[in-house]
Amino acid sequence: MKKRFLAIITLAILVSGLMLVVGCSTKEAMTDENYVPIKERGYANPKALISAEELKKIKDKDDVVMVDFRHVAKYKLGHIPGAVNVYRSDEENSNAEYGGIRATVDQMEKMLQTKGINNGDLIVIYDDRGDYDAARMWWILKTYGYDKVRLLDGGIVRWKALDYDTQISTPDVEKGNFRFDRAKVNEDKWLATVDYVQKAINDSNLQILDTRSRAEYTGEKNMASRGGRIPTAPWIEWKEAINGGKSEGPRTFKTAEELKAVYEAKGITEDKTIIPYCQSAVRSAHTTFVLTQLLGYEDVKNYDGSWIEWSARKDLPIEKGE
Repeated sequence: MKKRFLAIITLAILVSGLMLVVGCSTKEAMTDENYVPIKERGYANPKALISAEELKKIKDKDDVVMVDFRHVAKYKLGHIPGAVNVYRSDEENSNAEYGGIRATVDQMEKMLQTKGINNGDLIVIYDDRGDYDAARMWWILKTYGYDKVRLLDGGIVRWKALDYDTQISTPDVEKGNFRFDRAKVNEDKWLATVDYVQKAINDSNLQILDTRSRAEYTGEKNMASRGGRIPTAPWIEWKEAINGGKSEGPRTFKTAEELKAVYEAKGITEDKTIIPYCQSAVRSAHTTFVLTQLLGYEDVKNYDGSWIEWSARKDLPIEKGE
């Protein structure tokens, strides 16, 4: 009996040790032992990102607001303490002709006020997919002239990997006084219209860029009126900018040197006006962030209508295949 008891204890210790090793290995994979600090990655604007370490130090300041840009179900399972929840429907214009179109200035303003955001607040946005969704909100804020916004490098994935606290309770917020300065709204700089994209097909100074999956690019996968792509657009999936991609690894941004190699290999150079698009301008907003903030490209216009609008217009040309 005593031997059996000792055997059980020994087995329990071995299992516990194995779980500890696996846990540590997983944590190392998530935090990335080769993690390069943001300021050492060679970015044009390193302040566009914030590390989990820096956010932890400033998150409780009165003028810092954290936005958890995930589905509410994920948010309720645990988020960075004090973060408010925003998701896609909160920043979309339900009255637009096509799905996924950005909310108007007035609509965004009201939504931000309900989240307790005030004029001058630093808005830190994160998700759990390499800032895949968070970048869309960043782009809308920039388009409407608000610059005090940063993305959390690695999102909540890195936050958790560093053993930082999360909470499940929703913070109580009072209505904020947030207002966009209408004089700073700059849609011409940040937004491409369908007419502008049509022009780009035959203009060597304008370069369309498809940021969707390869299956969407070739037309094998169709989630809109037609399958295929906009003519002349090369393919660089948005997640090529992220370590580990959308659902694996640390989900931090690659260095400027690595990013430059990815985009220049497909002719995406800063001497051209780049027009990223995807299904509904979410993934392409991510690429817009990468090109403008991390690589310093001056002229990048996100096509808001993207493939939903283009494919619905039967008068517009498409290509399929490799």
